[in-house]
Amino acid sequence: MSGRGELFLGDLVRAMAELKPADLATAAAVAALLGQGNRTPTAPSQSHAVRAVVGGAGRPTAVRLEGASGGPRRSTPAPPPRAVTAERGPRAERPEPSGPEEEVPGRDGAERAVLLAHRPVDFSLTTIGVPAPPATEANGTESGPGLPERRAAAVPLAHEPPWKKDWARGIMFAAVATPVESREVDQRALLRGVAGRQALRSVPRRRRLSTRRGVQLLLDHGPGMAPFRDDGLWLRDLVGSIAGRDRIEVLRFRGAPGRGVVRQDPLTIDPYRPPPPGTPVILFSDLGRMRPPFAGQGVAGPQEWRAFVHAVAHSGCPVVCLTPYDSGDYPAALRKRVAFVPLDRRVSLRHAQRATARVRGWLERP
Repeated sequence: MSGRGELFLGDLVRAMAELKPADLATAAAVAALLGQGNRTPTAPSQSHAVRAVVGGAGRPTAVRLEGASGGPRRSTPAPPPRAVTAERGPRAERPEPSGPEEEVPGRDGAERAVLLAHRPVDFSLTTIGVPAPPATEANGTESGPGLPERRAAAVPLAHEPPWKKDWARGIMFAAVATPVESREVDQRALLRGVAGRQALRSVPRRRRLSTRRGVQLLLDHGPGMAPFRDDGLWLRDLVGSIAGRDRIEVLRFRGAPGRGVVRQDPLTIDPYRPPPPGTPVILFSDLGRMRPPFAGQGVAGPQEWRAFVHAVAHSGCPVVCLTPYDSGDYPAALRKRVAFVPLDRRVSLRHAQRATARVRGWLERP
């Protein structure tokens, strides 16, 4: 029935279609129970009578309620009443409308007013058969017309890389590559040595960037880097595709790597050990820049990070920090020994090359 607390003509039509009364008396009783008794005729001779004719078996696929036009009636015999018809199969054809009726004059010769409640129905309600939903859904549950419609599951948003698509591989290569000697002779260095009358104990070779030394990737799983977990997974796959998945060592930590790192088993914390000299160390962390509320000792301070960077640089490994903050937000002591590459789409390949070259030059100083 209607959810508004009132009963309307549509409720009467639905009740007739579901109960399927066999005769006019039963239909009148149903209409009286629904408060629509004035719509059921008391005598079949009245022109505005509404009859319920139920035909066929099973659930109806089309329901049509029609009546004569609402205009004034004439003294000529009224046309036969139209019916509420429940039919099976395709949509029932609509009968041709009858001609206009003449007004019935009153006793004094004036036009008699037609009450609104006594006017015949001048519209039609038609329910067209809708394709039934499938009997079973993907999860194996049955669905029917009485069940609420299930909404589709929310699709997670696709991850958007922090760097431009065309520059991402170049930026990561500049971060993980280290200079190595090639087989080509450095003619300029050779000429400078000969012109300066220097004793050449070996032939100088040209240097080029390579990823043959591998890389050590440190992922910060602290509370400050929680919003950037997807970026960490994306960077791990990017480093593996450039340096080689067999040459990458992935370690996870909280606070600072000096407190211990996780290799495979999350319940086992191992002490941190720097990689071999010359191997770049990639830090995915904010270096304690973000301190969430109630973090306490879970976030490492600047002193702890300076001690860690000094230990790694002392072992001969360049440190590159991939951070969501700008390099100017960190102390000058860290900017001197760490190449900061922000996770920002404005970062260019030249910026990453300059930052990493500066740190490598600082390590090569005597």
